[in-house]
Amino acid sequence: MQTQAEGSLKRVFRDNALKATPQRLDVLKLLMTSGEHLDAEEIYKRLLKKKKNVSRATIYRTLEVLVEYDFVRKLDFADGRMRYEQNQNPDEHHDHMVCQVCGKVFEFFNPQIEALQEAIAQEINFQMLSHTMHIYGICSACGDSADPVA
Repeated sequence: MQTQAEGSLKRVFRDNALKATPQRLDVLKLLMTSGEHLDAEEIYKRLLKKKKNVSRATIYRTLEVLVEYDFVRKLDFADGRMRYEQNQNPDEHHDHMVCQVCGKVFEFFNPQIEALQEAIAQEINFQMLSHTMHIYGICSACGDSADPVA
């Protein structure tokens, strides 16, 4: 059964003279179902584990296309690895907390923070189109005594 995202991707590919190969669809499916912030190498390893025949080059090229056409978002958590997540509807906005010890990424949404950002933008007559917030620290699993990697 084809998901809405797969159907959309196939249309975008067809409209732009690109091929909707099984490998490209596998990358999209993985990102749509994982709920995680994966880098290209993690995507490659997970697809190999699922016995999918895909090259690293295909993954990198596919990620570029998926970002270009807004299927996924490219995230830079300042750790030298670009991560990817499913691109969500603007009404489903969230921010990130990143553990500097284990690298785990926590998603959160706080209406007070969002309202404060909007109020500040309005105060200085600034039209906010979008924003990204990443908070860096140490998660409870790693504890306060751990040394940050950054």
